[in-house]
Amino acid sequence: MILVQNLSVLVFIVTMVLIATEWIDRIYASLLAAAAMLVIGAVTPDEVLQLIDIEILGVIAGMMLLVNGAERSGIFNWIAIKILKASKSQRMFAFNLLLFTALLSMILNNIGAMLISASITITMTRALKMKPEMLLIFQAIIANLMGMMLLMSSIPNIIIALEGGISFLEFLYNIAPLGIILFTVTILIFFRFYLEDPREMFKQEFRPVDQGEWVDDMAASEVDSDVKMELRTKEFSGWIELAIKEFGVIKWGRKHSVAAVILSGTIMGFMLYDLIGLTPALVAMIGGCLMMGFSGEEPSEVFKEIDWSTVIFLAGLFVMINGMVKIGLIEILSVSILGMAGRWPDNLPISIMWLSGLPSGLVDNIPLTATFAPILSSWVLGGVSPDVWWGLVVGANLGGSLTPIGSPSNIIVLGVSEREGYPISLGRFFKICFSVTMVHLIVSMLYLYIMYSI
Repeated sequence: MILVQNLSVLVFIVTMVLIATEWIDRIYASLLAAAAMLVIGAVTPDEVLQLIDIEILGVIAGMMLLVNGAERSGIFNWIAIKILKASKSQRMFAFNLLLFTALLSMILNNIGAMLISASITITMTRALKMKPEMLLIFQAIIANLMGMMLLMSSIPNIIIALEGGISFLEFLYNIAPLGIILFTVTILIFFRFYLEDPREMFKQEFRPVDQGEWVDDMAASEVDSDVKMELRTKEFSGWIELAIKEFGVIKWGRKHSVAAVILSGTIMGFMLYDLIGLTPALVAMIGGCLMMGFSGEEPSEVFKEIDWSTVIFLAGLFVMINGMVKIGLIEILSVSILGMAGRWPDNLPISIMWLSGLPSGLVDNIPLTATFAPILSSWVLGGVSPDVWWGLVVGANLGGSLTPIGSPSNIIVLGVSEREGYPISLGRFFKICFSVTMVHLIVSMLYLYIMYSI
């Protein structure tokens, strides 16, 4: 058994290195890990299916169908037009766009939310003659931040909730206040970064003229930083009208109403599933199938909308992680981590936040959460306070913003911005994301201390 345990540790380390470095596709790394666990005898062929958590995979697949169906309905483009019409100034426009990203990230997974937000942002800022880079960076930060708000907002949340038996309302009560605090902090930081210098906002520079107006001056190289740079309301409104034309005329119709009802019903289902005798997977699959069924697609086309690469990746990962549970490795790892966290026994949620948050900047937070969840589950069963789950929720979600490769949202932003002709340097991305995320983690540490340690 000791030999099998040692070989399993080697499999785990090699798999994490392959996933972090992307030397091979993460799906292949996951499947190779599952196969290696079979070869070394950590699991047997008849145990493989039992080790795959179908409940979690069901929630993920259902949410993918929901996102794709909602996007097909056009409801997100309708919302984008409403954002433009509600924006009377560049400051209000930026705030509305970030708020839109936050709401999307709460009700959808942050991958789907970021794909939609980034595409809409590029379209709108191009029409408004604004630079999208800083907006995109902060959208990625907010997508990771707001992805921790609700039970179904991110894959790590789903894993934690199902492993810890946490209900939707418990999640909302414990995490939502922190999310609101951090969103407010992020907006304040954003305005400091983004609106302080007009050269961060616009493709042109502006200089003041009589009557408080502003005119284009491409040759202007010196801008008085003490002067508040504001576009005339009339000029900005004209740019808004041009941006709206980019989307065309979209009127609220039956398809939007049905999509809104299904989205709302799915959210309500997650809130009440334990009271009405359903499971999160059933809620997600019902909502997803209804949304895609409403789109009128053939079933064979509908299920092409599921990101099977993510599902297969997680399936292989579950075989490896749960195989390690079976042979006692997770229990050994649990003792080691508890030893580190035990130096601050009254602050276990904070310890777990840092122990999970810092590695999340380098390692995908899905495998990291899948590794930590069984450990914390064993702690809770052994008498440790369930409050440790909130430390893992915060660390796993926020840590993804520490580096440009820390989360899918960050990678999507880098890819979309480069493809659309607005490349963001890794150095600039890292400088902003790391600074903001460290502020998030420090504020979260204070929140966890006040809530669970005093």
